[in-house]
Amino acid sequence: MKKSITKLLALLLPVLLIVSTAGCASGSGSTSAKEEGAKESAQPAQEPQEKVVVGGIGSSLVSSMKCANLNSNEIAKTYGIEWIPSELSGYDDQAFLTMYENMIDQGANTLIVYTFSESALKLVADLCAERDVNWFLANRKITDESLKEYVYSQKNFLGNCYCNETQIAYDLVKEMANDYGVKNMAVIGLQQGDINGDYRDTGINQACKDFGVNLLTETRGVTTVEDVTNSVEGIIASYPELDGIFIVGGAVTPGALAGANQALVNHGLEGKVSICLIDIENGMEQYMGEGKPLKVCAGGNLSLDMILPMICIANHAQGINLDDEPIVLNTRMQLLHTPQDVVDFAEYCENTETPIYTGDGWNAVVGKSTAELQSWIDNFNSETIKASR
Repeated sequence: MKKSITKLLALLLPVLLIVSTAGCASGSGSTSAKEEGAKESAQPAQEPQEKVVVGGIGSSLVSSMKCANLNSNEIAKTYGIEWIPSELSGYDDQAFLTMYENMIDQGANTLIVYTFSESALKLVADLCAERDVNWFLANRKITDESLKEYVYSQKNFLGNCYCNETQIAYDLVKEMANDYGVKNMAVIGLQQGDINGDYRDTGINQACKDFGVNLLTETRGVTTVEDVTNSVEGIIASYPELDGIFIVGGAVTPGALAGANQALVNHGLEGKVSICLIDIENGMEQYMGEGKPLKVCAGGNLSLDMILPMICIANHAQGINLDDEPIVLNTRMQLLHTPQDVVDFAEYCENTETPIYTGDGWNAVVGKSTAELQSWIDNFNSETIKASR
């Protein structure tokens, strides 16, 4: 499909040049500042050059994914794209591959891809090449350079967006040490091999060294409230000096905060042990504030990482940003420190009922250059979205 759009543009180019030349001949020969500014942003057509059918994860179980699904559907409706969301039935490589195969069988000619492991990426890349399907990699930076070279060289690969996971984990440990006096910290982490989890582990380990924090122990693979409560109670029993807990996020997020908090309550340590968290969790504001353990949460990039590919696909379908190299966009996490921060974030950035924009409001980002998209991402937060409404 990528190739067909390029051919179409090649056929249209001579006609566009003739029209453009005629327009210049009839003008005064000068260009206003307003016209120059217009050149920086390609204006989107309301219908794509050809029918684009996009498949992606549309989970109803996680608020970030529900938000992404809501906004992806709104973009699709606005720009004449068909959106086929699917629930994820498992977390292993085969579950991801089967899901994307099913999307293609349902008619998807473009995929928004999200996987936990890099081995799955190779499988998806080969699948898309075999079936001649375009794809955009979301929320994952490829660590293996040979795999990255392979993926980025695929003619059907449109682009990649991801957050600097190592840096955000590093920054959270720094804040825990400098602002909340944490010296002895335990980690509730992800299974090793999770791409983003491995990056976060790197940031945590380096920050602990740099800021004199003792990394007491790591617990991996727990997901339920009860399991986390039991794990934290075991940590408290083994390490009475514990004064900080880092919940790394991902699959462990649902229930992890409630479980850790319950263990602290059971031992009268609510006001003595500080918690930091990656990934937003519903209802977490109840654990924040005076005498409560949650001091800072970093998140919000997952939903944005899943929305950006649809924006780029809408551009691509209209012949915008058809670069020789895949588009690369860098997202960042927002830091939430107070209950009000959480409320505002849920209202403006990760609302599961109201899209960020509706209808033509998406022209704020669709039809823009890659540089303009990155600028929008860099300034994306509760305040800027609130101001745009």
